[in-house]
Amino acid sequence: MTVLTEDAHSPEIEGDIVISPIADEVLISDKMISELSIVLEDVGRGLWRFRWESPEKLRRSYPPKYWK
Repeated sequence: MTVLTEDAHSPEIEGDIVISPIADEVLISDKMISELSIVLEDVGRGLWRFRWESPEKLRRSYPPKYWK
């Protein structure tokens, strides 16, 4: 798995996929967030950056996709 943006990408990591009958969107663990070098700046507003980027380089999350 890797995170791709228009100008950067995270390290590539391996992970397990679990399909839950009660979750309708993608969920990733805190460990996976860390391994992908993601820093959550403002979760409620969807603002994040890669660990190596300056705190001023904020990225916005894409809208969620739901599966039902």
